Amino acid sequence: MSKSPSCQLDSEIISAADTSEMGSVPRRSFLRGAGLAAAGLTCTDFLSHFLNCGMPNDARAGELASGADKAADDPRFLVYWFLEGGWAGYDMFNPVVTGNNVIQRLDDISDERYRVLKWGEENYQIKKHGNIRHGFLATDGQDLFKDMAVLSSMQTIGTGHSGERLHAHMGTYKFRNTDERQEDERSVMQAFAEVCGQPYLLPNLSWHWWLSDGELNEVQYTGRRGYYHALGPRHAHTIYAGTPARLKKFLLRTQEHSGSEIGRTVESFLDNAHNEFLDDTNIHAVKSYHAARSIYLELQQQGFRLDRATLLKLFTDPALREEFKVKPADELITYRSVNGNKARSKFAPNTNVQAMMTYELMRAGLSCAFFIESRDVRRFDSHYSRDRLWDKELKPIGMPDQTQMMREDLWTPLHAFVNRLKSTEYRDTGSSFFDHTNIVLTSEFGRSLHGNVDSILKKEIDELMKESEIGGQDICAHWNVSSCAFLGAKVKGDSQFGAVGEKTLMPIPLLPDGSLDPNYDPITGELKRDRQKHPQSSIPNHGDVYSTALYLNNINPKGHGRNERGPMTFIKRNG
Repeated sequence: MSKSPSCQLDSEIISAADTSEMGSVPRRSFLRGAGLAAAGLTCTDFLSHFLNCGMPNDARAGELASGADKAADDPRFLVYWFLEGGWAGYDMFNPVVTGNNVIQRLDDISDERYRVLKWGEENYQIKKHGNIRHGFLATDGQDLFKDMAVLSSMQTIGTGHSGERLHAHMGTYKFRNTDERQEDERSVMQAFAEVCGQPYLLPNLSWHWWLSDGELNEVQYTGRRGYYHALGPRHAHTIYAGTPARLKKFLLRTQEHSGSEIGRTVESFLDNAHNEFLDDTNIHAVKSYHAARSIYLELQQQGFRLDRATLLKLFTDPALREEFKVKPADELITYRSVNGNKARSKFAPNTNVQAMMTYELMRAGLSCAFFIESRDVRRFDSHYSRDRLWDKELKPIGMPDQTQMMREDLWTPLHAFVNRLKSTEYRDTGSSFFDHTNIVLTSEFGRSLHGNVDSILKKEIDELMKESEIGGQDICAHWNVSSCAFLGAKVKGDSQFGAVGEKTLMPIPLLPDGSLDPNYDPITGELKRDRQKHPQSSIPNHGDVYSTALYLNNINPKGHGRNERGPMTFIKRNG
């Protein structure tokens, strides 16, 4: 197709077919009993109806819809890239220089800092590239730094995976995992899709699959509890994309079926189209109608319609698969048991496949919001006891090294994804998809590199028991110090905000302009003598990231969900 409507289907997923099967259905028979408001109609609803029933010939309605659509058109894409399990932040975006007490022991075990065995070698140091200071886990991403803003002062709760992941989704406010989600709550992707998702067939796609977490009791999390997918209008709802094969089936099912309630509402909308166009509350439905109408007319003009054979061609382009380094095993799902519970799966392919799917769906005009997540349950959950730092002969082994995992699950597919976005023009505008996209790189929390043993030493137990507990202490545990990064054309590139104290190992608070609180030593992280924390400084968390992701997309976070934290305006270029 030469020109792409605001919600288009790529030519790869359409093929020649006999359009005579698209008969008409008497419109009046659908008018009674419509229970769905016209404003809630989505592009999916209209297109499904048109494909099943044909479209009424109303040139004036098309003109009105086109004008309304152009007036409201503002292409925006949001991608969250989430490495579930907790990345080693001190080796990533909140770097610290310490000794390596795996090799050089100290008298006070609580003061020891444990690093990977290669710590200090050329590729295992804290470095600075441009304005961004980073650990060795971020080295593979250096060429992306020019479009990246790094947040190095970030704090999380640092306890359970599911609770912290829910905060990453929902932001910061008072809630419990087991609470039923209320009508005004939104995940960050739902909040984004509520504003930007209306013209798209599959607006909000996710690969995180909430109930994959081994901590969650499936009986406890029925209905609206935990992460609830169906908050907000229909076009904001989370759609679990799954594997390429599963999504192809979903697309075909969407094309083939139109619910009777939706069908009645579409018919009512079409019967009263001129009045509906004048109702400002229905602007999103008008945009959806115009998007679906444009698709349908192009399909009809070329004698095309969706069918199973052509849908199966999605995600099979050899050139793309080579760029994203997709192997057959990457498209499979994996299962893992956590804490002795039954094996769970996210029912998702590897991140390189997710990224390739995301690009294809963006290019095809099918989706605008994507939550990419590492496939394997707890892949980055690198718990490690102190006594495992050395072998039986006390030869150093060192801390777990996440370098290869980071390369496979983040940097390699992210490079391919960004390169494709930058090289693909958006709708004959002269701008690229990257110009309209914002990407958030994050994890639920960081990981510790030490362990305080004072409480163990105070126990009234014999020395052998104390030694056993000290050796068994988790020194790569969940940790409330973390970091994240924003990537996109609207981001203040080659910039870094915040730091972690080399001595305190804790985040240094930030002022509203993104600068460090001057009352803290910028190196050690300690509060300076006779100083107090600045009254306006704070330490960002997942709620701040939530608001900033919306702010970068020109969405006022206030009123979208319950998140109480405001945006970090300094992250935005010219913000």
